[in-house]
Amino acid sequence: MDFFSKLGSKITDTTDKVAQKTKDAVELGKLKSQISAEEGRIQAAFLEIGKKFFEKNAGEVGEEFVEDFNIINEAKAKIAEFTNLIMDIKGTYNCPNCGTEVATTAAFCANCGSKLEAPAKAEEAQTVEETPAE
Repeated sequence: MDFFSKLGSKITDTTDKVAQKTKDAVELGKLKSQISAEEGRIQAAFLEIGKKFFEKNAGEVGEEFVEDFNIINEAKAKIAEFTNLIMDIKGTYNCPNCGTEVATTAAFCANCGSKLEAPAKAEEAQTVEETPAE
């Protein structure tokens, strides 16, 4: 009987240790997740500081930032170029009133309701006006 008593005690101790390790692992996971979240907040704040600095100092920046500013400006220009190519392929443009993407065939903006003159229509109108009358 003493054997079974000791065996039961060992099983109970082992179960308690496993349960405690499981609780510790869960707690460690939660804490690591919270640390990651706080690190993410820090990174977001650094990015926001950098963005504000860039916007505030776009024309007047120290030499140590000139190369970085040039990289950002070049990347922004490429993004705008790529965005325009995408919009050309999709047959869309931005509403001049609210900036929402609309189809070149749309008569009105679905977001703000402004009457639209698609860029293609505006170009055709210019071409017609520039053609000399016979």
